[in-house]
Amino acid sequence: MLVGEVLKTFGTDGGMIVKIDESVPENVEEPVFIRFDGLWVPFYFKSFEPHGKKVKIIFENMESEELAGELVGKKIFSQPEISCESGSEPSDLVGFTVVDSKLGKLGQVNEVFEYPGNPCIEITVNGKQVLIPLNGIKKLEYRKKLIHTTIPEGLLELD
Repeated sequence: MLVGEVLKTFGTDGGMIVKIDESVPENVEEPVFIRFDGLWVPFYFKSFEPHGKKVKIIFENMESEELAGELVGKKIFSQPEISCESGSEPSDLVGFTVVDSKLGKLGQVNEVFEYPGNPCIEITVNGKQVLIPLNGIKKLEYRKKLIHTTIPEGLLELD
């Protein structure tokens, strides 16, 4: 779910002004994620100061104007696997059908592996178990039990 968008830097301590999406509750859970080169990168707040529908934030380990400047224009999201339904857990994805944007339906989730920083789902494709990173998920449809993704090229050919 979209949390907001970084509008500009604020000060020299890594501060940023973020426009918060209207549908976001007052308390934003950590970590939040920003997508870089197709991967979700987690960020934790050092400070979070609400100002109406905007907030001034500083992320941990991003405490310079230069680093904050790299995030201007980026959208901030809540964690993909828990953003669609409150209280859901990655293990709740077992049994969901994985649909690739190019290949169509691939199979059902057999298991979820919660590797630190890189949780993966396991599906069986053509009799072979394949691990797919959760950070590649484009959309979750909980009611239909569907996971929409784009499988990285060559992933299904790995042994």
